[in-house]
Amino acid sequence: MSKLIIKAKELEDEGNLKVSLTYYEMALGDKSCPYDIRCDMGRVLNKLGNFSEALKCFDIVLTMDEYHIKSLFGKGIASLRLNNWDLALDSFLKAIEIDNSNANFYYYVSIILQSNNDEKAKEYYSKFIELDNEEFKQIRSNYEFGLIFLNAESELSNDKRPNFKAFEDKLKSFNLSDDEIECYLKTLPYDELILKINELNDLDYIENEKRIIRSQFLEMGLDDDDIDDLFSIESVDYLKNDIISRTNTNPFPDKNETINIPLYDEEDASDSSNEEYVFEELVIEDESDDDLNQAKDIGKYKLLYKHVRKAIAEHNDFKLAKNYANQIDETEISDETFRVNFIYLRGLILANLNLDLNKVLDDYSSMEQEHPEITNDKNYVHNKKKIETDLKKQLRDD
Repeated sequence: MSKLIIKAKELEDEGNLKVSLTYYEMALGDKSCPYDIRCDMGRVLNKLGNFSEALKCFDIVLTMDEYHIKSLFGKGIASLRLNNWDLALDSFLKAIEIDNSNANFYYYVSIILQSNNDEKAKEYYSKFIELDNEEFKQIRSNYEFGLIFLNAESELSNDKRPNFKAFEDKLKSFNLSDDEIECYLKTLPYDELILKINELNDLDYIENEKRIIRSQFLEMGLDDDDIDDLFSIESVDYLKNDIISRTNTNPFPDKNETINIPLYDEEDASDSSNEEYVFEELVIEDESDDDLNQAKDIGKYKLLYKHVRKAIAEHNDFKLAKNYANQIDETEISDETFRVNFIYLRGLILANLNLDLNKVLDDYSSMEQEHPEITNDKNYVHNKKKIETDLKKQLRDD
């Protein structure tokens, strides 16, 4: 493997995707360049959100090797985000024919089938549950999809349902076609959908201003041709101010407020990826019988732990909380309940400071292996999902 490819992979692992892509492109000129390097390029392009170019890369590899499993997977991901779910389904089904041990293939097939109300969806989802593990979850965490995707997922998992109707109704208020609405709901993850809705909201406000301007000038005796000429040479703001000056009134409504529809219903707010982390203790099964040592530990660390909680709850000072947590972290804790809750709390502190998110998720995965019961804690699930979302945003921004 060439040094350029090694460097590209290192940069990709670090989340430096744009520079990584540059190194992959430079490696194309090497004589030793493997034929499927474009699969690596496509994977990075998918992570960057350039799905059209990613699809081209995967197709090039698949013309040389139709059974190239990673390219089939990447093509399926790109096709989903490009709203070609039939092509995505074909790619994932072909991947299953080649490798029937990959949980992610079954996962995406089940979601696509569920969105089409296909009864086979549950069969594929059951197989996904049987095969899934942390490695597959990590791969899935690189990709986000729209509300139709999340809605189908919630139906299969009996999990909370996204606020689908609210988004659909808001999009309908902009006089979009059914195909446009379906495309937005299928392809745009929550954050991108909110941006799109606010963009449409701004455009709708401008169009409303133009309608009022036209109405006002018609009342003044201008005809449509004259008004069209005015629009061609003057800005909307200028014409608004001209009308306000002429009439001594302001017929224009206040600018539309920023729209922020929650991803989930308010009653599920504590369970969703909203703005805040939820700081509540975990309930775990502690099989230790060393009560004396536990008592000593609690007595020794209780004050520091109290300071950590106080720094967060009363002062919202996560840097101060981190300093106290560092003092606890330097010692060995024999009380298992205290130890797990401390690791959990320290992770939330680091997450609020946007520090070491990969390490936080690694620590949480280790906790889950030791105490799988914490995955039933709604606040824990909420907080972990938010950390995963913040990490993906951080990687995209980098």
